[in-house]
Amino acid sequence: MAGRRRKKKREEGEDRISKLSDDVLCHILSFLTTKEATVTSLLSRRWRLLYSMLPSLHIRCSKQIIQHYSNVDIFVAKHTPQNITAFHLHCDTPDYCCAYYAEEWVSAVVAKKVQNIDISFCHSEEIVLFFNTLFTSSTLVTLNITGSIHLHIPSSVHLPNLNTLNLRVHSCFPLSNLCKLISKSPALKLFYHRPKFFGSQLDEMKIVHNSGQIQVFYANWLCDLFIESDGDYDFISDVLALRTWPKIVRVKAYMTVHFEATSFYVDRILGGLRNVERLYMKYFRDRVTPSHSLPQFNNLVELRLVLRRNDSLFDKFPTKCPKLKVLEFNIMDKLSCITERYRFNVRDGVRQNDLSTRLEPFKHRTKVENAD
Repeated sequence: MAGRRRKKKREEGEDRISKLSDDVLCHILSFLTTKEATVTSLLSRRWRLLYSMLPSLHIRCSKQIIQHYSNVDIFVAKHTPQNITAFHLHCDTPDYCCAYYAEEWVSAVVAKKVQNIDISFCHSEEIVLFFNTLFTSSTLVTLNITGSIHLHIPSSVHLPNLNTLNLRVHSCFPLSNLCKLISKSPALKLFYHRPKFFGSQLDEMKIVHNSGQIQVFYANWLCDLFIESDGDYDFISDVLALRTWPKIVRVKAYMTVHFEATSFYVDRILGGLRNVERLYMKYFRDRVTPSHSLPQFNNLVELRLVLRRNDSLFDKFPTKCPKLKVLEFNIMDKLSCITERYRFNVRDGVRQNDLSTRLEPFKHRTKVENAD
C-alpha cells in the first residue's frame, strides 16, 4: 500500500514537470550539455523532441556524434532550431577528435546565425584552423577561442555586430591582421589577445572601448604600456603599429620598463609617444647614466617619473617638454618601492608651488582595470 502511494506521488511529480511550457523546459535543458539534453528524449513522449528546440549547442566531444551521423551538418540540422544563440565546443581530451571537426562545426552554426561562440581545446600540439565563414558573420556578438591553434585570418573580414573578441591562441597575429580584425568590427567593445607561444614579441594586448573612454594595454617581456583617452578620441588604429604612434595626441600613457639593458627599445617607445599630453614612466635601471636620446615632447603638459635615485632622466626629461605644467618625481631606492615623492607646478620651464607635502599615494597604472 505504501509503495503504491510513493509510486503515485512520483508519477504526479513527473506529470507536473511535463506540464511545464516548452520554453521553461528548454531553459532547464539549456544548463546541460547537448549529449545530456539528448538523453532526456528517452523520458517520455513529451520530452522526445524538446532537445531539438534548444537554441544552443554545448559539445564536449565530437567523436560519438560523428559515429552516429555522417557529418556535422546533418546533426546540426536535426538537433537545432532555425537559429542558434550559442555554440560551445570544449574538448578536454588530449587528442584531436574535436579539432578535426572544428571547421565543420563553425561553418554549420554560422549558417544558423549563431550569436555567441566559445571554443576551447587542451591538446598541446598546434593545429591550423580556417574559419573563413566565421569572420564574415553578420550575427556574431561574442567570440572566444582558446588553445594551441594557429588561427588563419582570411582576407575578407566583416563582423558588424561583434562586441567581444577573446583570443588565447598559440600564435601571435601580425599587426596587420589585428588591425583588420578591429577595424572591421565597428561594434567591438572588448578585444583580448594573449598568445600561448612563449617568447612571442607580444605577451598580451587588451583593448576596451566604452562610451566616453578608450583603453589599450600592451605588454611583452620588455615593458608594459597602458594608454587611455577620455571622450570620443579614438587612437586604436594608430596604436596597433609603432610607426603611427606619433599620431597619438590626447591620451594618458603609462609605461613600465622591465629590464635595464633595453635603451634602444625604450628610445623607440618614447619616440612613438612624443606627442602625447600626459606621460607616466617607471624605469628602474642599474646604470643611471648616460641618459637616453630623448625626443622633443611638444604637447606634454604632465610628466610623472618613477626612477632610481640620481637617475639623469630626472634632469634631462623636463627640458624636452616646453609646455609642461605638472612635474612629479618618484624616487625608488629598491624596485617597486617609492621612498620619496616631489611634485611641482611648472610655468615657462620654471618649477613653482611645491606640492609634495599634499600628495595622495601615487598609483602607477599598468593594466586595464575593471574591463571584464
